[in-house]
Amino acid sequence: MRSLILVAVAVVGCDRAAPAPLPARAGPELVTTCTSVEGARLGQLPLTVELGDEAIAFAEWSVPDEQSSDVVGFAAHLPGDVTFTVKAGDDEFRSASPRWMHPRGVSGPRVHPVERITFCRTVAPPVVASR
Repeated sequence: MRSLILVAVAVVGCDRAAPAPLPARAGPELVTTCTSVEGARLGQLPLTVELGDEAIAFAEWSVPDEQSSDVVGFAAHLPGDVTFTVKAGDDEFRSASPRWMHPRGVSGPRVHPVERITFCRTVAPPVVASR
């Protein structure tokens, strides 16, 4: 004898649209604070500049020779989350190192003195609980 087995497959549909996904929670917007050292302050010691609630203290400046006042490098005590951009002639160099020297050396036709150093720090604002 033969047995017949029937398998029924039911397709259940839904005429309702799927629920919209929940919007992503936006994190706090980051805040960038910057300060610059330029002009007569380049080469000055002691020199400490404020950057928000942090301080940047210069320890030394590098010049091509004893008679020059042109700055080609520096060392500073930087908080860990501070970066900077050095403008020298048409060039801009970015770094976060506490010691910076002009990448093209200290003298020569391609070495321009530092015109401006811009320090920046990007942080999330403190979270304030509300009820």
